[in-house]
Amino acid sequence: MPTIRDVAKKAGVSISTASYALNNQTNVHPDTKQKILAIAKELNYYPNGSARNLKTKRTGNIGVFVYGFAGPIFSDVLEGIRQTLQANNLNIIVSSGKASSNLLKERQVDGAIVFDGQLTDEVLIHYASQGHPLFVLDRNLVGNNIYSSVIDNEGLVYRFIKEMIQKGYDDFAFLSGPTIAFNNNHRYDGFKQALQEHRLSHTYIQGDFTIQSGYQAGLLLLKQDKRPRFVFCANDESAIGLIEALKQGGVKIPEDVAVAGFDNIVLDEYITPKLTTIGIDHMEWGKRVANALMDIINDHIPKDIQEPIGKIIYRESC
Repeated sequence: MPTIRDVAKKAGVSISTASYALNNQTNVHPDTKQKILAIAKELNYYPNGSARNLKTKRTGNIGVFVYGFAGPIFSDVLEGIRQTLQANNLNIIVSSGKASSNLLKERQVDGAIVFDGQLTDEVLIHYASQGHPLFVLDRNLVGNNIYSSVIDNEGLVYRFIKEMIQKGYDDFAFLSGPTIAFNNNHRYDGFKQALQEHRLSHTYIQGDFTIQSGYQAGLLLLKQDKRPRFVFCANDESAIGLIEALKQGGVKIPEDVAVAGFDNIVLDEYITPKLTTIGIDHMEWGKRVANALMDIINDHIPKDIQEPIGKIIYRESC
């Protein structure tokens, strides 16, 4: 098995120069670097990752921790993060559940982006206290090396529901996501606040952010003699399921029941009627967070990370 000594000898350079070139350091002349890399390829040499990590104290890995892999939201955020990390020659490790906690405890990543409510604050704070940058997208958490970029769920939903009340709606329902989900709970807070200011009550329907749970909620509403005039869904997927069930039961949307969601996923444009929603550019969000994380890792002052920009997108469902 070839060693770095073999590469250095054939290239006619010192072992340290070969190491700098193979680890993409800037203190090697480009021509020399290309020569070393070509010889390493010729000899089929690959650096020992464990030894390199001990020397540099870097793994070259960034952890992205999510509570699930289904649905378009995570895929858009992840794609934005992936594009940025790949452009900076960093690896992305995506994990969920117990494996995520182990990766953080064992410090197997140089930085972390968290979108997983099942990871405890204690684990996150401990990881960041070791000097590693940590971005949280799913909670407000304070600590050394901890940065937040959180959707203004409460404010966006509050403004939207206020507009719906001004349009004349006064009979509302809220189709929720999981009760442990940060985004769901803050969207519900904004929803309730808008109604309370106008002394309006509402119906609460438990869901889980999936099309299937939305469909089941629609079947439940079809059995009721009196249905709400407006159903706000905590995300678009549940809204799509709700619409399909109501349509199959002969309910006209928005004439009988108006429906809106949150996220602005691609499917919104392909259902009938097209879904009114609160839109977030999740891919751009992922890019901005990853760029800020890169700045911190490279000892630069991070650009100001503002909350993701959201806007109301009116279509046909209300």
